[in-house]
Amino acid sequence: MDTRLLVTAALTAALTTSFAAAEATRHQVSSFAELAQHVNDLGDLTGTLVVMDDDDTLTMMPCPEGSKPKHCQYLGGPAWYAWQDDLLKNDKNSPYLIAKDEATLLKLSTMLFAINNMVYTEADVPKVLDDLSSKGVRLLVETARGYETTSATAAQFSALTAETGSFSQLISRNSLIMEDSNTTSLPGPYAPCNIPGSRSVNYQQGVIYVAGQNKGTMLQCLLESYENSELDNPALPIRNIVFIDDTQANVDDIYQAFAGQQQYQVRALHYNAFDAHKAALTTGPKAETYQDNAKRRWEKISQVLHHQLQSTIATDPNAAKLQRVSQQ
Repeated sequence: MDTRLLVTAALTAALTTSFAAAEATRHQVSSFAELAQHVNDLGDLTGTLVVMDDDDTLTMMPCPEGSKPKHCQYLGGPAWYAWQDDLLKNDKNSPYLIAKDEATLLKLSTMLFAINNMVYTEADVPKVLDDLSSKGVRLLVETARGYETTSATAAQFSALTAETGSFSQLISRNSLIMEDSNTTSLPGPYAPCNIPGSRSVNYQQGVIYVAGQNKGTMLQCLLESYENSELDNPALPIRNIVFIDDTQANVDDIYQAFAGQQQYQVRALHYNAFDAHKAALTTGPKAETYQDNAKRRWEKISQVLHHQLQSTIATDPNAAKLQRVSQQ
């Protein structure tokens, strides 16, 4: 065969491979074992970044599988927050509503995060991630939590054990090292990509706190900072991204942010293992029981806060009365 034809064919094949490698796709998974399959299918493990949501993906409020409703905690979790937010918008007179407005609900949610320890969604989570990281895969947690929860989240991750050390150590040892700090953190909080009107984000110990903003855009901003790094690291370039989140809207945001680009091959995975668990709070035969349990737990916490603290957030119709009692 003519040498020129061979060269042309080789270039065509290379370009075709490069183009194919930059596609973005969406998938459904029900376990972290399936996440690992997607990572291994892509190959080039040292060029792969696994990006993971936190709440109801990596960790969750305690609710042992098969447990009785009284042992299952929804209070403070994403499903509970979504339920409360819906009540704020559609049923402000509900006896289950704990906040007078969205700002107060957010503050109370942040407080509940701060006083709760979390558990893994699956017992295999640390093993799967430790195995991937041992092969050169890098890990990143992208949480919708705000930067105000940085300390609480770090404490929760530190309390969880991994194959070697804590879960916090597993993530921070294997995440994106930034030139500015030579660590898996950035000085912050900071404005993402200097986007006008954006809320401040924080990147600390391999976790980026995006404060409820578009996860696709926020990931692009972090990667821009990372790719501008000049560290002498042979595994520096990221070529594959595998993203996993229990919320379909976040999966769609990632897909739309990276669809059509030519730099990364992206697989956006919807983690659907807890769809039924989250829905059970508002639908199904035990919904009222779960809601009553969440209400009673909050009332006990609220009473303690109002009795013991000098100044608290007004959270319910009885807040003023409780405040007066606490000051007597």
